Parts: sequence; C-alpha cells; structure tokens
Amino acid sequence: MGCLPEGLIDWDAVYSTIQPHATFAAGVLFGVAWWIWGDAQLYSMSVGHSSFSPLTLIPGLVATAAVVIMNFVSREEVRQDALDDADAMRAKLVLLLSYLISLGAICGAVVLLVQAHQGGKDMWVGASGVLQCCLVLASGLLCWFFHAGEEAALGGYGYL
Repeated sequence: MGCLPEGLIDWDAVYSTIQPHATFAAGVLFGVAWWIWGDAQLYSMSVGHSSFSPLTLIPGLVATAAVVIMNFVSREEVRQDALDDADAMRAKLVLLLSYLISLGAICGAVVLLVQAHQGGKDMWVGASGVLQCCLVLASGLLCWFFHAGEEAALGGYGYL
C-alpha cells in the first residue's frame, strides 16, 4: 500500500534489532535535552549577564510530565480494537492527554522563544527550551514505541 514493495523490508527484524538499545538511546536523548537547556542557562547568565528566570524551566518540566504519563500506557492496551472496552478507551484517553500536554509544552517553549526575540534578549535560552522539549518528547516516544511489552522476560524495558 505504501511506496515500498510488499516484503522488501522486514520490519519485525528491524524492530527486534533496535528494541534492546532503545531504552538506552531514550535516556541519552533525555539527558542531552536537559544538558542543552542547562548549558543555555549558564551561558546566558555568565556571558550575557542575565538573571535566571524560573519561567524557562516550566516547558521542560511539563514535557517531562507528559513523557511520564505517556509511558503509563502500554502499546498492547492501545492496540485493542474493541471501542466499548473501558480499559482500552481509558488507555487511549491517557495517551491523548499526554500528547496534548506535550503539545502544550512545545507551544510554551515557542512562546518563550518569541518573547526573548521581541525583548531583545539572548535567544539561545528560548531556542534551547524548544529543542529541549522536542528531545524530551522524542525520548518518550522512543521509549514508548520500543517498550518490550508483557511477553518480555525482563518485564518491560530492556535495561531495567
């Protein structure tokens, strides 16, 4: 149905190859996201002689909360086809809520970037907030998508 011929890529083999390393990669992305934000804050305070604004912390914390909420739901719960099943609908609503919170975090970071631009401040702090939110949410999606599931011997994530 797509642009590639049927059977050209064995997606199950690709998934099983990436899955053991996905949790580690998600953790690295998460750490890099917060490091970028902290680096921008320290650069702005030391070179730009600006003060720390706790307001710049909010989008990253909201994105982190969205990732935590997202990973409360397993893919097996979302895959259930029965729309009248209360558990499946609850899982889908929690996942939708986490996506909406994620969108709010990115929008908040963009607002802070626009305010920094309009105020003539250092834009690296605002840009790092947007980048931080995107990387935190990418790490959450990576962790959620490659979650091992109920059938795994390790009970979920590859490195836990």
